[in-house]
Amino acid sequence: MKLDLRDRENIMVISPEQAISKEDIDGLVAAMNGYINEYDKVPSLVIKTDSAPMWDSFDALKSHLSFVHDRHKIVPKVAFVTDSVLLSLARPLADVFTAAKIRRFKSEALEDALNWAAMEEDHPGAITQMEGFPRDVIALRFSGLITSQDYSNSLVPLIDEAAKEHDKLKLLCVLDQYFDGYSAGAVWDDMRFGFSHFTTFSKLALVTDIDWIRKSAKLFGGLMPTEVMVFDNDEFEDAKAWIRT
Repeated sequence: MKLDLRDRENIMVISPEQAISKEDIDGLVAAMNGYINEYDKVPSLVIKTDSAPMWDSFDALKSHLSFVHDRHKIVPKVAFVTDSVLLSLARPLADVFTAAKIRRFKSEALEDALNWAAMEEDHPGAITQMEGFPRDVIALRFSGLITSQDYSNSLVPLIDEAAKEHDKLKLLCVLDQYFDGYSAGAVWDDMRFGFSHFTTFSKLALVTDIDWIRKSAKLFGGLMPTEVMVFDNDEFEDAKAWIRT
């Protein structure tokens, strides 16, 4: 296991290279404790791995779980840089059991992960309209933590104004690696928005790699009078072509 401590950015980059041993975890604990004692601050973690890490013994697993238990309340952020599907599916569970802010980045987005981990705060929530689309297409990028205020101040006025000009609209929504999630109030507003615009849209293109959002869209899409298509993040150009037709 490689450890790269970067005091200027206050991050520790962890790169497991083989099955994790108890000695690896002991070294990780010693390195983190030494860093905290020297700089009087707790680093965020960037974990770069090609696959979900395994352990070479039960003692290694116990040591790893003990490390997480002892530090999950003080580590500010954990960024997983991986294309592993297993780690992607494990993120919602980790969000429940750890206090650290967790995000997953694809392997090619290492710099994005490092920049995010180094920031003291998360990106504020924003719903941004993308340019270059026909007037009946509303193309939106969701980033940061979306709150109820983002819906009331950005999304609802935008859709209401566009609906005055067109009988039917088309909606393209991008929720990529810069999207952190919804607040509880925003979840409720999202439901109300969907019901109030049940017949407003003829087509909806959703671009995201977030598994639970993809599954929800496919489940509820069949109940809507709207043609719904779900695309991976790397299929953004396909989504743009589809929503224009």
